[in-house]
Amino acid sequence: MRRVRLRLLAATPLLISCTAPAAHSEATDAAATRREVAAALQRYQVAARTVNPDSVAAFYAPTATLFEPGINPIQTRDSIRAFMASFPGVRVDSATATPDTIEVFGGTAYLWGSYFERLSFPGQPQSEQHGKFVMEWVRQPDGAWLIQRLFRVPVPSPQVPAP
Repeated sequence: MRRVRLRLLAATPLLISCTAPAAHSEATDAAATRREVAAALQRYQVAARTVNPDSVAAFYAPTATLFEPGINPIQTRDSIRAFMASFPGVRVDSATATPDTIEVFGGTAYLWGSYFERLSFPGQPQSEQHGKFVMEWVRQPDGAWLIQRLFRVPVPSPQVPAP
């Protein structure tokens, strides 16, 4: 019995050393994935500022859904392209998306953040919107990250009391 215990004790550091790199590798992989998704968000923002429907739609998975406040969900990449094309002449004066948290679950990543945009539509006063968003990104077979779902939730601007 004592020999068995000694063998188990002798094997324990070996078992620990075999499992530790896997845990480190998973953490390293998750960190790398968070950087990849954050970079994809920045590329998406560049495309969104151009208001080019094809460029924007290319960031969405074929079965993606866009949830915009006040309208029915927009489903499929082609419908998202058509939605973007329905704003001829719009100008993006400013647009930012700031990631707060990115969580990774295998080939899926969830990105929570906040956004601000200043837009000019032909014949209308400039508008500003800000709020929160969550994006579900999915890794494609080629390794690219595409948006599966995007939820935007506007936050009203605080009212400044009159003097």
